[in-house]
Amino acid sequence: TGFVTAGGRSSRMGTDKAWLDLGGQAMITRVVAALARVTSSVAVIANDPAYARLGLPVYADTNLGIGPLEAIRIALLHSGAPRVVLAACDLPFITSEFFSFLLKLQASHQAVVPLNRDGLLEPLCGVYSREMLGQVTDLIASGERKVSCLFDSVPARFIAFSEFSHLDGAELFFENVNTPEEYAHACRLLSEQMGGQTM
Repeated sequence: TGFVTAGGRSSRMGTDKAWLDLGGQAMITRVVAALARVTSSVAVIANDPAYARLGLPVYADTNLGIGPLEAIRIALLHSGAPRVVLAACDLPFITSEFFSFLLKLQASHQAVVPLNRDGLLEPLCGVYSREMLGQVTDLIASGERKVSCLFDSVPARFIAFSEFSHLDGAELFFENVNTPEEYAHACRLLSEQMGGQTM
């Protein structure tokens, strides 16, 4: 099951970034489309009922202010499949090919999480096994908020950027959009990607 996380407050953007237009599509729609090609179904994790207009199931956080750990818990809790593919709504350049790559690597691991070019974990762009639900729930109940602690307690596979840098568009996978400046930059990148066509 694919899940798009859209629970952020978009405070730095000043408006809900999920609905920003990129190439004639809302940013969240681009992520949904990439997930739909590799999953049996797609749902949204958000606290705003407005996301129902996407025509997809929408699940709200039960525990507010937790961050990525709660997003992972909600996805695992509501998944109709043994694995979930999680993706943040502000990663408009993510591709179905990348998700397929991650899914092929899961094997015996309960979590498959990529690292960006700076070597930092991207937990809101990974594959997780439903077997982890108990550990995630227990971590949150204990007061833990660091998602990295989850990976200390489950079999996890971290994917270095060099392992997927050969994929088309890899250098843009983690170009997230949090500010008006980053949005303008994303629009320029998309224009270049489309060969300079007018959006």
